[in-house]
Amino acid sequence: MIQAMLMLLSVSIGHAHDIKAGGMYAFTTVAAASSTAAHAPKLILEVTDKATGKPVAARFSVAVDGHPYEPPELGTGGLKFESIHERKQQRFVACYTRGEKPVEVLLPLGARHISVYVTKGFEYLPIKLTSDIHGSETRLSAPLERWSNIREYGWYGTDEHVHYDRLEPAGDTRWLTMMDGDDLTCAHFMTLKGGMRDGLWALQYAFGKEGQSTDGERLIVPGEEYRDTAQGHINLLGLTELIEPISTGGMGTPKVRENYPPFIDVLRETRRFGGMGGVAHGAKLGLHPTAIMDAVLGAVDFWEISNGFIYQTDLWYKLMNCGYILPPAAGTDLPNDPERDPWQPFLGSVRTYVRTGVNNDFETWKNVMKRGEVFITGGPLIQMKVNNVGPGGTIHLPAGGGEVMVEAELTSPRQLQSLEIMFNGKEIRAEPLSAIKGRVHTLTIKEKVHVTKSGWFAAAGKGSRIEAQQIDALAHTGAIRVLVGNQPIKSSSDASALIEILDEQKHYYSTEGRFQQPEHRERMLDLYDQAIKELRK
Repeated sequence: MIQAMLMLLSVSIGHAHDIKAGGMYAFTTVAAASSTAAHAPKLILEVTDKATGKPVAARFSVAVDGHPYEPPELGTGGLKFESIHERKQQRFVACYTRGEKPVEVLLPLGARHISVYVTKGFEYLPIKLTSDIHGSETRLSAPLERWSNIREYGWYGTDEHVHYDRLEPAGDTRWLTMMDGDDLTCAHFMTLKGGMRDGLWALQYAFGKEGQSTDGERLIVPGEEYRDTAQGHINLLGLTELIEPISTGGMGTPKVRENYPPFIDVLRETRRFGGMGGVAHGAKLGLHPTAIMDAVLGAVDFWEISNGFIYQTDLWYKLMNCGYILPPAAGTDLPNDPERDPWQPFLGSVRTYVRTGVNNDFETWKNVMKRGEVFITGGPLIQMKVNNVGPGGTIHLPAGGGEVMVEAELTSPRQLQSLEIMFNGKEIRAEPLSAIKGRVHTLTIKEKVHVTKSGWFAAAGKGSRIEAQQIDALAHTGAIRVLVGNQPIKSSSDASALIEILDEQKHYYSTEGRFQQPEHRERMLDLYDQAIKELRK
C-alpha cells in the first residue's frame, strides 16, 4: 500500500510473506532472506532492565559508519514502525525491542562501525553503545536503569493526542508493545476527518469499553478530534460513540460547510457519551476559535497547551486568572511531525502525567484529570507543591491572606535551562538551586510567598533543545488554587482582554460565519452574549 499512513513491520527472517492491510496500515512479516542478506552482518541487541536483568521493550536507533541507518529487517525480537503523513509528506521509522528476547538487526554489507542509541520514555537513563563490526555477528547489551521514582507517587504518562488506524483488536498488541517501549501507560487514539487526507482516517474498530484495549499495565482509549475551519479543534476522549459530522466549516469529505453545530454542543454531548472534551492546540488553530466561550460557559474539561510543535499558554493563563481553572494536557498529534531525536520516545514525546496510581482504567483517568492532578512535559519531570498541596489542590487562607511555602523541582538526565514558579501567570523572582547527581540534573526552588489575594500557583521548566522539532523540552504543572477569605479568583484586565476577543469573534460569526438557518446564527451569537455577560461579572 503505497500511501498507507503507517506500517507496523514485525520482521521475521525465514517466515512467509504475510500482509494484513486495510484502511491505512499494514502489518508485515518479511519473506525468506535474500542471498545478499544471508551474507550481511547482523547486530544482536539485548535490552534489559538493569534492576531485574529481564528483557524489556525499548526504542532504539542505529547509525552505521557515522550515518543514520534504517534497518530493512529485524528479527522476531523487534518491531519496526513506519509513520507517514501523506499530505505533508512526512515519514519516520521507529524501531523497538519487544521485551522478549534479543533483536536481530540486519546491517549493510561492508559496514565497519556501529552506534546504537537505546531509550525508554523519560524515566530511564538512555544508553549509547558503539562497536566496530567484525565477522557475521556483533553483540551489544543495553541494561536500562530507571532514574526516576515518580511512579511510586502515582504518576503515569499519557499521550493524549494520537491519530492512527486501529481496525481490529488483534492489532493492539503491537500498539501496546510500542507503548511499553516508550514507557507510556495510556494513549488516546482519535478519529478525524480531513487534513492528512480528505475523508475519515484514524479509524477505530469500536468506541467505549469495546474499543478500549489493555495488557494489564497499558491502556488504549478511542476518541475523536472534532474540527471546524473557524471554530478550531477540540479533542473528545473516551467517547462511547462518534459524534457527527466530525468536521465542519468545509473541512474534510463529505463537506459540511456551515460553522454549526457550535462546539459547546459537541462538548456537552461528549460528557453525555461518557467522555471528556478539551481544547486542542492551545486554541491557536481555526480562524476564530470558540475555546474562550466554551470554557467560560463551563463546557471545557482540559486545555491542551502542547503537542510537540506547539506550546501555548497565554489564553489558558487569562482564563485561569478569571477563575476558570483548567487542567493542562499534552500529546504528540502523530502522524504530524514524527521526526525524533535519538533520546526521545516516539509515542508520548510530549505527554501528560496523570496521578492515577495503579488504577489503569479510563474512569479513574478521567476523574483525576478533571481534578487537575497533572503535569505535562517534553522531557524533564516537574513537581510542585504549595504548603504540601500538589496540582489540582486548594489552599484556604484567612481574609487578610498569609504566607505559603512554595516548592518546585525539575529533573532530567539531560541539561536543564530554567525553572520558574508563578502566581497568576507571573513569575515570582526566585533563584533555582542547581545540582547534578550522577547523570541526573536538578533545579529546585523553595520560596516563602506572601499572598494577599486569591489566585493560582504553577511551575514551568525548560530543558535541552529538541533538534528534530526545533523547540526546547518544556514542562508545566497544573494549577494549585490559593483562596483568600471569600475572594474569588478574578482579573479585570484579563476579563477585558478576553471580552475584546469574544466581541471580535462574535462580529465574525455575525457577518461571515456560515449557517444554513438564521436561528443557527442567532444561537451562536447568543452563546457569545452569554459568555461576555459572565466575564463582565
